[in-house]
Amino acid sequence: MMNKISILHLVTAAKNASPFDVNMAFDAGYEKIMPYTNVLLNEVIALTQDAIFSRSPSGIKQEAFFFGGRDIHLALDMQKMARSAMFKPFEMSTFSDPSGAFTTAAAMLAKVDAHLQLSQQSLGQQTIAIFGASGTVGSTAALIAARQGATIHMMAHSDTQSMQDYVNNMQERYDVKLNVVDGSNAAAKKAALEEATVALCATPAGVRVLEIDQFAQSSTLKVVADVNAVPPSAIEGVDVMANGTLIGNTQIAGFGALAIGQLKYVTQHKLLQRMLSSDVPMHIDYHDAYDFACANAK
Repeated sequence: MMNKISILHLVTAAKNASPFDVNMAFDAGYEKIMPYTNVLLNEVIALTQDAIFSRSPSGIKQEAFFFGGRDIHLALDMQKMARSAMFKPFEMSTFSDPSGAFTTAAAMLAKVDAHLQLSQQSLGQQTIAIFGASGTVGSTAALIAARQGATIHMMAHSDTQSMQDYVNNMQERYDVKLNVVDGSNAAAKKAALEEATVALCATPAGVRVLEIDQFAQSSTLKVVADVNAVPPSAIEGVDVMANGTLIGNTQIAGFGALAIGQLKYVTQHKLLQRMLSSDVPMHIDYHDAYDFACANAK
């Protein structure tokens, strides 16, 4: 009997599938990648059942769904919807990683946690200020860190009420505790960083968010991390390749976008490979991405 080719069904609500995800899937060993764009949530069940009923259970092992897009909540809903349409033995693997946010946030926090462990501390003991908190990476980082027990400060860059509305929805949906903190000006940022032990920047590319003089004198801050690879860095003094490098004359360690990105790449690549080679269905989201990244952080 001819072996079935491997297929990754790439589902997104966006207009276009991500070339990044397509490349990652090919490099992980999938022979065919089929994109489905502009997909609505209520269309996922039909797509899933078309995929599972067109092959035998052995053939389904060579298929998987990948949920992308630019909305982490919708991607998770799509993944949940797809899983609800499956039943043994007609079950395939699923992986949600919208905008690469799950693997990026996982890699960033794994780097921070590995550094903290050098001084016998953990992520769950920290007070974490997140800039760009309502974005895909910032929101995911908040969820991961909150699950670890950390105190999360969602920094509002302009309107605290809009951030509070967003946070209220996050808390209700995911059963986590998040705090909204004003970050609209230099004084507010400095005050926030007098309480935070970790600062994360997941803001739009090419925008400087933190100046050294806003955090250099902090008596609490230990680590900062920036996922922006486009100059200027979001955090002054943090090079894109910084991998725990002390910033200026401070004792604050910095992690840059490319150092984080290397771990993000490995995390997504290896999880795609695991999904392809697994004999049992895998359902991967930000929890799994963080666990893998922590196991491979250096």
